[in-house]
Amino acid sequence: MSPGLTAIALAVLAAVGWGASDYFGGDATRHDTPVFVVVAAAELLGVALLAPALAIRGTPPPLDPKLLLAALAGLAVTVELGLIYRALSQGQAFITAPTGALGTAAAVLVGLIAGDPLGLAVAIGLICAVLGGAVSAWNPSTRGTRRGGTLHSAVICVAAAAALGTMLTAFHAAGRLDPYWATATEHASTCISAGLVGLIGVRGRVRQLVPRRRQLPMLALVATVGVGGDLAYAGASRLGALSIVSAISSLYPVTTIALARVLQDLRATRLQLVGTILALGGAVLLGASTN
Repeated sequence: MSPGLTAIALAVLAAVGWGASDYFGGDATRHDTPVFVVVAAAELLGVALLAPALAIRGTPPPLDPKLLLAALAGLAVTVELGLIYRALSQGQAFITAPTGALGTAAAVLVGLIAGDPLGLAVAIGLICAVLGGAVSAWNPSTRGTRRGGTLHSAVICVAAAAALGTMLTAFHAAGRLDPYWATATEHASTCISAGLVGLIGVRGRVRQLVPRRRQLPMLALVATVGVGGDLAYAGASRLGALSIVSAISSLYPVTTIALARVLQDLRATRLQLVGTILALGGAVLLGASTN
């Protein structure tokens, strides 16, 4: 298999892992444990899963400042997951579609600023991603709160997408050095930052930072699929361009929405469905039209 096809295959695996991690992470936050506590605990388990692999490889971390970009990616993940998990815990699985599409658009824009050419297909893909994101964020749950609910969803989408775009760009650069050390650094950064935010949220009551025993299997599942997705993305980053890898891996909402449809029988409104298709179509077009 050529390096290009291998990068695409790994990016698809990243999309599956990230989408499953988001769904099960959102499910874990439906309990009494605070959102950032769930994020920190899952990331800590992820570091524990990576430790044996790092020990077996016996390769020291690369002495390159770019590895610190993985720590920046971890901070961005804390912001993104904090917002997305809260939305998913409230049954808003379709909010991941505009987040993924807008995050892809942000990563592609970084490439354009760095000198990538802006062709017609890229321009159409960006328009579809942005327009589809706006449409699928529309969530009129009740007539009385339609305007406020839509504004709330839009703010979450924009903030989470900005964090996702930062993560995709920074992690792509760090992953080209060493996928394993980049993934471990990112998870450690997310664990520490989310843990600090969680500690502030519970006002120093450390006991509330410990997840309940019955949540541990779910958190272990979140950690496993999340680490798998991160390793796949980091591996794809060594072989493929940022625009292609980020666009394909950002199709993770397909996995999240599919799981919500199968396990929760969650249905989209017609407007959300149109917006979701348009947003994900924009992401596909961005991936297919850039190199």
